[in-house]
Amino acid sequence: MYYMFGRRKAFTAALTLFTFLLILSAFIKLVDYALSLSAIAAVVLSLGMAVDANVIIYERIREELRNGKKI
Repeated sequence: MYYMFGRRKAFTAALTLFTFLLILSAFIKLVDYALSLSAIAAVVLSLGMAVDANVIIYERIREELRNGKKI
């Protein structure tokens, strides 16, 4: 992600994804859910969707800034 956004934004995105994974694993532990193969696939899919959301959000922000709008 560093090559797309810069160091600061890449760190923020990585921190967000790590926090998401931490909260998700804490919830799984709190509920005492046994991770089956389909549950592991769901966690991987959720992480992939979070990465995709970060990319879409940052691209939208860059597009709006390019059009002259302020943050």
